[in-house]
Amino acid sequence: MKKILLQNKIFYFFYKRLKIFKNSFKNSHLGEYGEDIFIRRFFKNVKKGLYVDIGCYHPIKGSLTNYLHKSGWSGVNVDLSQASIDLFNISRPKDKNIRAAITDFDGNTHYHENGLINQQNSLEGQSENTVNIKAYKLNTLLEELGIDKFNFLNIDAEGHDFKVISEFNFDKYRPQLISIEHNSYHLDDILSSDIHILISKNKYFLASKFGVTSIYIDSVYKDKMNKLMSI
Repeated sequence: MKKILLQNKIFYFFYKRLKIFKNSFKNSHLGEYGEDIFIRRFFKNVKKGLYVDIGCYHPIKGSLTNYLHKSGWSGVNVDLSQASIDLFNISRPKDKNIRAAITDFDGNTHYHENGLINQQNSLEGQSENTVNIKAYKLNTLLEELGIDKFNFLNIDAEGHDFKVISEFNFDKYRPQLISIEHNSYHLDDILSSDIHILISKNKYFLASKFGVTSIYIDSVYKDKMNKLMSI
């Protein structure tokens, strides 16, 4: 039917202008390297998903979950900074917004604070100001929150990322997509890293890399990526 209609000069006139109009707007992104464009395209057919964002920082600026939230998703947002969590409580009051450190043990620890809302606040590194905080393994926190399965795991822990993922129960939770920061622009460094080796061992494949963010997909989707990522 479309081919027949396109033979009509009037229909074809408006068809051409519609195509120009629809593509006149650039894809907007909030992620530092545009990672959220990839993520929202992968999940374009998931209407009511669940995300877990470790090192959530800000509900809009740099957020890889903002678009998903606006599309009807909900989730868990965790950060070291109380100010960051306060922003999430305002912007995403129905989410579970938790001030805590996620690491490889349960107990108490401290982090290095560089500002009330600062991407450089971290369990690693140095600063004159250290702040005590409750620490959890990721599994422990998810169990306390009653979460069994979720779709998307984002980890941005400023150099502490391997410790966050090292105790994670991949078999139980099995998110379809994991994005994780690895502070290197060199692919060889990624492929030889503890993070890559661990995630690959658990049957995920490296689907893409944006700046310092690596995106891993559950291997069950490996042969379906063309369809999943189609526009």
